[in-house]
Amino acid sequence: MIILRIAGDTGLDSNYVRKVVRTANYRYRTYYIPKRTEGKRKISHPSPELKLLQRWVVENVFTHFPVHDSVYSYRKGRGIVHIANKHKKYRYFLRLDFIDFFHSIRSKDVVTLIQKHLDLLPIKLSSNDLHTISSIVCMNGCLTIGAPSSPTISNAILYDFDKLWHEKAKMKNAIYTRYADDIYFSTNKSFILKQIYNEFKIDLDKMKSPKLHINEDKTVFTSKKYRRMITGLVITSDKKVSIGRKRKRHIKGMIHRFTQSKLNEKEVSYLNGFLAYINAVEPEFLESLKMKFGQKIIDNISSSEIVKIKS
Repeated sequence: MIILRIAGDTGLDSNYVRKVVRTANYRYRTYYIPKRTEGKRKISHPSPELKLLQRWVVENVFTHFPVHDSVYSYRKGRGIVHIANKHKKYRYFLRLDFIDFFHSIRSKDVVTLIQKHLDLLPIKLSSNDLHTISSIVCMNGCLTIGAPSSPTISNAILYDFDKLWHEKAKMKNAIYTRYADDIYFSTNKSFILKQIYNEFKIDLDKMKSPKLHINEDKTVFTSKKYRRMITGLVITSDKKVSIGRKRKRHIKGMIHRFTQSKLNEKEVSYLNGFLAYINAVEPEFLESLKMKFGQKIIDNISSSEIVKIKS
């Protein structure tokens, strides 16, 4: 019984584990944060004891399931820079977005996923264990934004679909990648993407688990003639990845304010983190900042963050 395994590995009393599982739906703190464009995003953050159980099932169950190579979200050593670099050499782009991605993955989908890969697990699970696991990782019957288990499950649950569209795109001289709920196709043939879009919707409607739907308002067709955005990064006309002009102006303004001692600790921390981000995405821009403001100023931004952390 999985509850006994969890109790043994975590040092918790088995009756307490049962209680946490039984009352899991009430062990979340829910709040809302602004989305990048408009509206608010619902976050349901599990309590420490529930989070401990979620991390246990991730390590002992879900990490044993395959994730397709075309997926770049929530994977160590991969990120938005890598996915942008994957697409930067192509002229035509299509971006698709799923509606309520995590919330669309239901308890029954989690159970189906585990049943499909039982032979990959180092532990034996009963049908009751499967429902216990779904209770641990789902709130009111679905995944949540905020649970540490949701990213790993969402990557694994779309393995077959990711594999299918990686192969289909390749046959159409296009490439397919996914970053969480964002799907990106790119190609050098202008007529291909409309075909892909129509066929993708048909395949999505046929998929039984999970039931996902495209957010038509966020579907974007674009080309080299226009501004191309991938995972928040800009693909320039000379096929390079950039943080974009608007962000560059913003960062320059913040550094100027730093030189005048007009940034508070939170702003300095943000600036320091963003400089590290720039170094990973567009290191040549970081070099230009050093030329403009001086190496000492850039170093002082980092050292100011270090002093704040130590104090």
